[in-house]
Amino acid sequence: MEKTYSNSKTGNIVKLGLFFALVFIQTWVPFLGNINTPLLSVTIVHVTVIVATLWLGIKEGVLVGTFWGINSWLRALIMPNSLMAAMVFNSPIISVLPRFLMPLIIGAIYYNLSKNLQNSKMVHILLGALGSLLNTAIVLGFIGLFRANGGMQALGADTSAHLWKVLWGIVISNGVPEFLFSGIVTPPLLAAVKYSSRRK
Repeated sequence: MEKTYSNSKTGNIVKLGLFFALVFIQTWVPFLGNINTPLLSVTIVHVTVIVATLWLGIKEGVLVGTFWGINSWLRALIMPNSLMAAMVFNSPIISVLPRFLMPLIIGAIYYNLSKNLQNSKMVHILLGALGSLLNTAIVLGFIGLFRANGGMQALGADTSAHLWKVLWGIVISNGVPEFLFSGIVTPPLLAAVKYSSRRK
């Protein structure tokens, strides 16, 4: 029994390490954490965090999400790739805290469901979409609340009211595609990692 527990604990540490590595690569290697089109850029790193949360647990999901946030913060400090990164995401309130909260919320919802619902593909779709929506809403909401001056300068808004309009525009232009993408890809990715784990 003790040996089984030890093996299980070691296995979880290995899985967690793989998610850390994936998030690190997606954050620092250009184009691996985003799908870029001529019209918009869709962030996909949050899907990795969502899958980690639904597969490994709330604590592990929060660790992966926080790791993503810390790397986003460090990248904004060391090699910002936009005005928004340099003037807004250099604050851990914007880059780290939302990535801590998102897996905490979806994990709390998921692990309070019955086992049957936890295995439901529809639940995976809804939580994948919800995780994306939470990430977008919390980040943009925190920008409006805590980094309004930096956000106004980076986005060219001349008043606080104008900034909120621009942020709502980002929700529609980027948030909706990310919401749909996350809802679609979360179930097959979660099924794939579960299947791979069972085979081993």
